[in-house]
Amino acid sequence: MSEAGILVLGVAEIVRLHAEAYLRQYGSSLSSVQKRALRDISACRTPLLGGHVYQCGHCQEKVFSYHSCRNRSCPKCHQAQACS
Repeated sequence: MSEAGILVLGVAEIVRLHAEAYLRQYGSSLSSVQKRALRDISACRTPLLGGHVYQCGHCQEKVFSYHSCRNRSCPKCHQAQACS
């Protein structure tokens, strides 16, 4: 939720919520590349793709980071490129 109390969903959340129904209705007309993009976007930066633990050499604090899908259609992976 945002500060104003409005629910904000990202593309990945929308794909996870609706991909199954969308594929049932339109899956036969999608290419394998399009289907893979839906799969990758929904898995991006989740436990499905695994992750790494990074540890600060100075304070020893550990931070976990999930792997990205690196799909060219993924807004999480290519947000910086889209902004430039």
